Amino acid sequence: MIAASRAGISRRGLSFRRAVVCPGQSRPTYRFPDRASGRTASVSIAARFLAAFFLLLASVPAVAEGVFYPEIPSLTSDNPVFQQYCDDVSQARQALATAKPGVDLPLHLYSYVPKKTDTLITIAARCSIPYDAIASLNRFASMQDSITGKTVILPTLPGLYLPDKAVNTFENLLLSSFDPDDPTIISFFVRDPDKRAVHCIPDAGFEGTVRSFFLTPTFRFPLPDGALTSTFGMRKNPVTGHLIFHKGIDLAAPRGTPVHACADGTVTFVGEDSVYGNYVIIAHEGNKESLYGHLQTVKIELHQKVKSGSIIGTVGSTGQSTGPHLHFEIHENGVAKNPEGFIKGKVRQ
Repeated sequence: MIAASRAGISRRGLSFRRAVVCPGQSRPTYRFPDRASGRTASVSIAARFLAAFFLLLASVPAVAEGVFYPEIPSLTSDNPVFQQYCDDVSQARQALATAKPGVDLPLHLYSYVPKKTDTLITIAARCSIPYDAIASLNRFASMQDSITGKTVILPTLPGLYLPDKAVNTFENLLLSSFDPDDPTIISFFVRDPDKRAVHCIPDAGFEGTVRSFFLTPTFRFPLPDGALTSTFGMRKNPVTGHLIFHKGIDLAAPRGTPVHACADGTVTFVGEDSVYGNYVIIAHEGNKESLYGHLQTVKIELHQKVKSGSIIGTVGSTGQSTGPHLHFEIHENGVAKNPEGFIKGKVRQ
């Protein structure tokens, strides 16, 4: 199990047991409101479609890319499947607002194929579901991922949807922010080609470095993969125990992992000291600089021009360090800035 606890997640102080998670059942069920009595009953997908048929409500399952969930043909108020989805979202939000420990939360999945005019933001706004939920469930690595023509799974419960194992840098950052002992998780399986397990943290969302990594900053991530272990700002020095201002972010990665230039630039410093160990500084356009500390090896030379993505060294634990990681800083006009505002959330291919 995975649960929220540290930086990277925003959530309410709620505690949950389990949810009515239909996708995890052998014959998935969905809540289908009885319009006459106002009651809600559970029916199978087949029964849902049959009822929709007799009500002249066209509901076609999505089978693209192995997904099989009620498909929403269009995100318009006159579409009955979208109306049903909106009803389920409303019920889920009401359940969240009144949730008590041990009370089940409703979670249902639908599918939708975005049109050329759709974006993640517009879909999220139309569905009244945070884009964090849609992005994490569909394993989007950044806001720049193309969604047109792809089958997108839409959850009815706001929250973060996390995999068992990260497949990209963004997911690795996201997973590094969780405490596996937190009991507030909803776990189920998504019926996609990988039949992957998903863990939902209700009412949670991207925050801090995780959010900025996903959005549209200007610099690329300096590692092929790495877990965020320390953020920008005041913190207790892990070596000395003193409270100091941390001018960058720390990204844990195996010793020897390639370190990449975050943008085009010119190497203005190659050296070492007792704090940063072996480190490199690169000057970029717009009076910006990037710093890479605790390197095991350095693979560029002073005054060398580098391209975004060029390998400049490898991850190490030199200087004031408790284990292999990259200390990464961004400076603008000589002032240290939070790297989360600059890092581009695109995974290295």
